Amino acid sequence: MGKLFRGIFVFIALLQATYPLYGQPVKEIRATHLTYQRYLGETLSWKLKTEEFLKKGEDYFEAKNIYIENIPKGIKISAERGRYLLREDKFILTGRVKLYTEKEGEVYTEELYFFPKRDLIEAPGEVLIKKGSIEVKGEGLTYQVSLGDFKLHKRARAQFRF
Repeated sequence: MGKLFRGIFVFIALLQATYPLYGQPVKEIRATHLTYQRYLGETLSWKLKTEEFLKKGEDYFEAKNIYIENIPKGIKISAERGRYLLREDKFILTGRVKLYTEKEGEVYTEELYFFPKRDLIEAPGEVLIKKGSIEVKGEGLTYQVSLGDFKLHKRARAQFRF
Protein backbone atom coordinates (compact mmCIF):
# COMPACT_ATOMS: atom_id res chain seq x y z
CA MET A 1 0.00 0.00 0.00
CA GLY A 2 2.92 2.35 0.72
CA LYS A 3 4.27 1.91 -2.83
CA LEU A 4 0.87 2.83 -4.25
CA PHE A 5 0.73 6.10 -2.30
CA ARG A 6 4.34 6.89 -3.19
CA GLY A 7 3.55 6.27 -6.89
CA ILE A 8 0.49 8.52 -6.73
CA PHE A 9 2.54 11.22 -4.98
CA VAL A 10 5.30 11.07 -7.64
CA PHE A 11 2.67 11.25 -10.42
CA ILE A 12 1.01 14.31 -8.83
CA ALA A 13 4.41 15.97 -8.29
CA LEU A 14 5.37 15.43 -11.95
CA LEU A 15 2.01 16.72 -13.09
CA GLN A 16 2.45 19.83 -10.92
CA ALA A 17 5.97 20.36 -12.31
CA THR A 18 4.74 20.41 -15.90
CA TYR A 19 1.42 22.20 -15.31
CA PRO A 20 1.93 24.23 -12.09
CA LEU A 21 -0.85 26.83 -12.26
CA TYR A 22 -4.27 25.64 -13.30
CA GLY A 23 -3.12 23.57 -16.25
CA GLN A 24 -0.83 26.23 -17.78
CA PRO A 25 2.18 24.69 -19.56
CA VAL A 26 5.68 25.39 -18.29
CA LYS A 27 7.29 28.37 -20.03
CA GLU A 28 10.89 27.18 -19.67
CA ILE A 29 12.67 23.85 -19.22
CA ARG A 30 16.39 23.54 -18.46
CA ALA A 31 18.45 20.35 -18.55
CA THR A 32 22.08 19.29 -18.58
CA HIS A 33 23.50 16.29 -20.43
CA LEU A 34 20.25 15.67 -22.28
CA THR A 35 19.83 12.75 -24.68
CA TYR A 36 16.68 12.52 -26.80
CA GLN A 37 15.92 9.62 -29.12
CA ARG A 38 12.99 9.33 -31.50
CA TYR A 39 11.75 6.03 -32.82
CA LEU A 40 9.55 5.34 -35.82
CA GLY A 41 7.94 2.05 -34.90
CA GLU A 42 10.76 0.03 -33.35
CA THR A 43 13.52 1.68 -35.40
CA LEU A 44 15.70 4.48 -34.03
CA SER A 45 15.27 7.46 -36.35
CA TRP A 46 16.71 10.53 -34.57
CA LYS A 47 19.22 11.11 -31.83
CA LEU A 48 19.95 14.45 -30.15
CA LYS A 49 22.56 14.98 -27.41
CA THR A 50 23.50 18.21 -25.70
CA GLU A 51 25.41 19.38 -22.63
CA GLU A 52 23.03 22.25 -21.84
CA PHE A 53 19.43 22.46 -23.03
CA LEU A 54 16.91 25.29 -22.67
CA LYS A 55 13.39 25.06 -24.02
CA LYS A 56 11.40 28.29 -24.20
CA GLY A 57 7.70 27.95 -24.91
CA GLU A 58 6.35 25.32 -27.23
CA ASP A 59 8.25 26.12 -30.41
CA TYR A 60 11.84 27.04 -29.53
CA PHE A 61 14.86 25.48 -27.87
CA GLU A 62 18.56 26.24 -27.67
CA ALA A 63 21.48 24.04 -26.72
CA LYS A 64 25.23 24.07 -26.12
CA ASN A 65 27.55 21.40 -27.51
CA ILE A 66 24.82 19.81 -29.59
CA TYR A 67 24.96 16.57 -31.58
CA ILE A 68 22.18 15.59 -34.00
CA GLU A 69 21.97 12.31 -35.87
CA ASN A 70 19.43 11.22 -38.47
CA ILE A 71 20.09 7.50 -38.74
CA PRO A 72 18.01 6.65 -41.88
CA LYS A 73 19.60 9.52 -43.87
CA GLY A 74 23.15 8.90 -42.63
CA ILE A 75 23.62 12.46 -41.32
CA LYS A 76 25.53 13.51 -38.19
CA ILE A 77 25.92 17.15 -37.15
CA SER A 78 27.82 18.60 -34.19
CA ALA A 79 28.23 22.24 -33.15
CA GLU A 80 29.07 24.44 -30.19
CA ARG A 81 25.58 25.99 -30.17
CA GLY A 82 22.24 25.18 -31.69
CA ARG A 83 18.71 26.54 -31.83
CA TYR A 84 15.55 24.94 -33.15
CA LEU A 85 12.59 26.95 -34.45
CA LEU A 86 9.55 24.66 -34.66
CA ARG A 87 7.39 26.93 -36.84
CA GLU A 88 10.13 27.13 -39.47
CA ASP A 89 11.29 23.52 -38.91
CA LYS A 90 14.83 24.91 -38.76
CA PHE A 91 17.95 24.08 -36.79
CA ILE A 92 20.46 26.93 -36.66
CA LEU A 93 23.85 25.52 -35.72
CA THR A 94 26.84 27.77 -35.01
CA GLY A 95 30.41 27.50 -33.79
CA ARG A 96 32.76 24.83 -35.19
CA VAL A 97 30.01 23.00 -37.05
CA LYS A 98 30.82 19.57 -38.46
CA LEU A 99 28.46 17.77 -40.82
CA TYR A 100 29.18 14.13 -41.60
CA THR A 101 27.38 12.42 -44.45
CA GLU A 102 27.89 8.83 -45.53
CA LYS A 103 27.92 9.74 -49.24
CA GLU A 104 29.45 13.23 -49.45
CA GLY A 105 32.10 13.18 -46.70
CA GLU A 106 32.63 15.78 -43.98
CA VAL A 107 31.76 19.48 -44.08
CA TYR A 108 33.27 22.06 -41.70
CA THR A 109 31.81 25.55 -41.28
CA GLU A 110 30.86 28.14 -38.67
CA GLU A 111 27.11 28.30 -39.42
CA LEU A 112 24.70 25.70 -40.79
CA TYR A 113 20.93 25.56 -41.28
CA PHE A 114 19.17 22.20 -41.21
CA PHE A 115 15.53 21.81 -42.30
CA PRO A 116 14.62 18.20 -41.33
CA LYS A 117 11.18 17.98 -43.00
CA ARG A 118 12.49 19.45 -46.27
CA ASP A 119 15.67 17.30 -46.19
CA LEU A 120 17.67 20.47 -46.78
CA ILE A 121 21.01 21.64 -45.36
CA GLU A 122 22.47 25.09 -46.08
CA ALA A 123 25.67 26.84 -45.03
CA PRO A 124 25.85 30.54 -45.97
CA GLY A 125 29.55 31.16 -45.21
CA GLU A 126 32.89 29.51 -45.87
CA VAL A 127 32.97 25.72 -45.95
CA LEU A 128 35.63 23.03 -46.09
CA ILE A 129 34.62 19.67 -47.53
CA LYS A 130 36.77 16.58 -46.94
CA LYS A 131 36.30 13.24 -48.61
CA GLY A 132 39.16 10.80 -48.73
CA SER A 133 42.21 12.56 -50.16
CA ILE A 134 40.21 15.46 -51.60
CA GLU A 135 39.63 18.81 -49.86
CA VAL A 136 37.42 21.51 -51.35
CA LYS A 137 37.06 25.03 -49.94
CA GLY A 138 34.38 27.46 -50.97
CA GLU A 139 31.47 29.65 -49.95
CA GLY A 140 27.81 28.76 -49.62
CA LEU A 141 26.57 25.19 -49.57
CA THR A 142 23.23 23.60 -50.38
CA TYR A 143 22.66 19.90 -49.79
CA GLN A 144 19.31 18.36 -50.74
CA VAL A 145 19.67 15.16 -48.72
CA SER A 146 16.95 13.01 -50.28
CA LEU A 147 18.12 13.82 -53.83
CA GLY A 148 21.84 13.65 -53.05
CA ASP A 149 22.20 17.10 -54.65
CA PHE A 150 25.33 18.68 -53.11
CA LYS A 151 26.29 22.18 -54.36
CA LEU A 152 29.06 24.57 -53.45
CA HIS A 153 28.09 28.08 -54.62
CA LYS A 154 31.18 30.33 -54.78
CA ARG A 155 34.97 30.27 -54.96
CA ALA A 156 35.47 26.51 -55.01
CA ARG A 157 39.10 25.44 -54.74
CA ALA A 158 40.10 21.77 -54.67
CA GLN A 159 43.21 20.20 -53.22
CA PHE A 160 44.22 16.57 -53.78
CA ARG A 161 46.52 14.52 -51.58
CA PHE A 162 48.21 11.45 -52.95
